[in-house]
Amino acid sequence: MLLAVALGGAAGAVLRYLAGLHWGSLRGTFIVNTAGCTVLGTLVAVGGPSGTAPLPMWWSALLATGLAGALTTWSTLAMQVYDLATGDRARAAGYLLVTLGAGGLAALVPLLVWGH
Repeated sequence: MLLAVALGGAAGAVLRYLAGLHWGSLRGTFIVNTAGCTVLGTLVAVGGPSGTAPLPMWWSALLATGLAGALTTWSTLAMQVYDLATGDRARAAGYLLVTLGAGGLAALVPLLVWGH
């Protein structure tokens, strides 16, 4: 199980790093957080993050704890919002609201489509 978390975490961290390089800091953070929410929502919809059927527990460890855990970066989001707020509070608030809304929708849509 520990190996599954480590492998997923390594993949998530590398993807997050590459997203920042490719799309820049703000857009990259938005994309990885939304993608991570989609992964978690899909896992819950098809089998639950706790390893309930039909997904084996190691899939949850690999994809939920490892990949999505390392891919999402809420601490970076908090720092970006703080940095934006020092110059433009409205932009900071808008960025935060859009990011949280997109993450919520990204997690909810798979549940609505495939959920039990």
